Amino acid sequence: MNFILLEKFKETEEYEKFLQDNPSLGTLKVEVFTANESIPIPNTQVLITKNIDNNDVLFYKGVTSSSGIIDNVSLPAPNPILNASYDNELKYTIYDLTAINDDFETIKKYKIAMFGDIKVIQYVKMIPKIDIEGAKDNGN
Repeated sequence: MNFILLEKFKETEEYEKFLQDNPSLGTLKVEVFTANESIPIPNTQVLITKNIDNNDVLFYKGVTSSSGIIDNVSLPAPNPILNASYDNELKYTIYDLTAINDDFETIKKYKIAMFGDIKVIQYVKMIPKIDIEGAKDNGN
């Protein structure tokens, strides 16, 4: 799999096809927390990617605020019309969200469905790292 920046991807024919399928925009808000969404986690790197024709396209890269939030990320999505052939479900496009913070256990990965003209909120729950070696050194 190859990684490609959005600016470079915009120069391809695949981008034109992607926009034909996703002519609208959806908006994403990411909230990164620990302890049942009560403690925000600032400085968490958030990547929004999508695999298109064996290329992982980077649509967004940012860092959470002191409130653990990134807001108003616009992403291409299908028009907000009902798809009659699928029991009146809205069409959507799936993106991958990756959250990275060195002070927390794992890299979090989520699949996000984006809908045209709709704001999606994704909560990201992270677990703090525990320094077991450091605790042993202190006699704990």
